[in-house]
Amino acid sequence: MEVKACIFTDAGKVRKVNQDAAMIKVANTRRYGRISFAAVCDGMGGLSKGEVASCKVIRALERWFNEELSLMQGMSEDELFKTAEISLKRLIVKVCGELKRYGKHRGINLGTTMTALLQIGTRYMTLNIGDSRIYLIDSARARAITKDQSLVQDKLDKGLITAGEMETDPERNVLLWSVGTTMDPEIEVGHGTFSGSTTVLACSDGFWRTLSPEEMHKKLCPQMCVTDMDMLQECKKLSELAWSRKEKDNISAAAMCLEF
Repeated sequence: MEVKACIFTDAGKVRKVNQDAAMIKVANTRRYGRISFAAVCDGMGGLSKGEVASCKVIRALERWFNEELSLMQGMSEDELFKTAEISLKRLIVKVCGELKRYGKHRGINLGTTMTALLQIGTRYMTLNIGDSRIYLIDSARARAITKDQSLVQDKLDKGLITAGEMETDPERNVLLWSVGTTMDPEIEVGHGTFSGSTTVLACSDGFWRTLSPEEMHKKLCPQMCVTDMDMLQECKKLSELAWSRKEKDNISAAAMCLEF
């Protein structure tokens, strides 16, 4: 398997501080071949030091990939995914505690979203807290495979609003869960299998909010991802499109084109 990857992140046209953080890690293993891990965290703009929270979570995920995941290499794929899920959930709870203590010591509240995808072979696992998203983009379409943990998504699920009303709902920015604001957040975990060459896109809500899946597919389908630089340029073009639609938030996208 070949991997092309890029990260684009920007404070945007309004905010002075970029509270997003992103990462992509790729490693070669003897047993599983090439494995990859992508994540995006969006520090909560309504709280203090959102950039501290997002950066801390990303750094913890990087250390996990470099240190803890390497200790699981002797397992079968089934065992590895089960162990990795347990390990990552424990890590998130630990980071939540650290952020709570950091905030208490300084008299502030801080938190962040987190969305991540771990790929091993043709299988993947996602972990999601908040409203950043993971999209899978293949030759046919782009689709979100995470579900927003937001108040408007909860309203939609309960039939209280329509999909069209989500964009104008006054509570559209309210999250149900985040890393740091509670000791034990509800972590949405997903599992799946890649059916062929796919672009994995982890992104903050500033990126996806004004863009359609069709627009993402046009720019980031595997056929368009010839080189890492091509991918980066397409992420920039999509971000510029979002800004042209008056997007005010920070924008982050971590993209990996996996060629099977």
